[in-house]
Amino acid sequence: METVGEIMEKLIQKVLVQRGECPECGQPLYGWRTKNPDGSERCKPTCMQCGYKALRVQEDLQTERIYNESLKARAINFFKGGSVVPNQALFDCTLQNYQIVDQETRQAVEVTKRFVNSVLLGNPSHLVLTGKQGTGKSHLAMAAAWEVLKRSNYDKKILFIGLQEMLDQIKFSYNNPELRKTIEGSLIADIKTADLVIIDDIGSELGKDASDSRAFGINTLNSFLDARQNLATIITTNLLGEELKKAYGTRTISRMFVNSDGFTMVFSQTADKRIKPVKGAIA
Repeated sequence: METVGEIMEKLIQKVLVQRGECPECGQPLYGWRTKNPDGSERCKPTCMQCGYKALRVQEDLQTERIYNESLKARAINFFKGGSVVPNQALFDCTLQNYQIVDQETRQAVEVTKRFVNSVLLGNPSHLVLTGKQGTGKSHLAMAAAWEVLKRSNYDKKILFIGLQEMLDQIKFSYNNPELRKTIEGSLIADIKTADLVIIDDIGSELGKDASDSRAFGINTLNSFLDARQNLATIITTNLLGEELKKAYGTRTISRMFVNSDGFTMVFSQTADKRIKPVKGAIA
């Protein structure tokens, strides 16, 4: 009389066929001998010894891929949808297309890379880019944002805020209840809590003379800086030390430069790339 094991072995040989070896235990993987009418496998191969299922692994990999794609899409949508930028072309700025034209721009890239590494280590670092117009400060700020986003596997909330554009939106919202609700209810809250925020072109909201700074702009900027003292932040401005101090006062300057040791860059030599165009450069 045949044993149960022998009967099962004959059944296996009759309806199943070996489809390789199990990556877990090295025993045979079996699949159905007959296929679907369209020629496809009825199911993924299975190991009789350890229960390994190629289908399960495939599904796990697919689930992980879908999750990662969803995480990436969500992070990019938050970044692009929540940011307030003067020019959508800014989103095309990366470290790869930043043009190094002299020693100063080379140094700026190195400072930016150090900042990115610091942020990825969880430090509340501040990167401050100041100096001449058209030297690529906004470009570097955006490039840093993309580096942090990509290297964190899109697990960071990041916003790029053009200060002048942001102030204009806030003012405009006073006559638009829905817009005001959006700005005051979520955007400002996100600015104060996101993992990384770029506050771009500080000083652009001032009058022709830096001493003509407006209380509204200063108060709004201070509210952002107060909230971001212990959060990663990038500041860009065309103003230099004394100009900044005259326009905003020591309190604001202190908030800007907190946690910025080793992460400040003053552009004083690089030519304005908007006068002498350099491909791929944005101020």
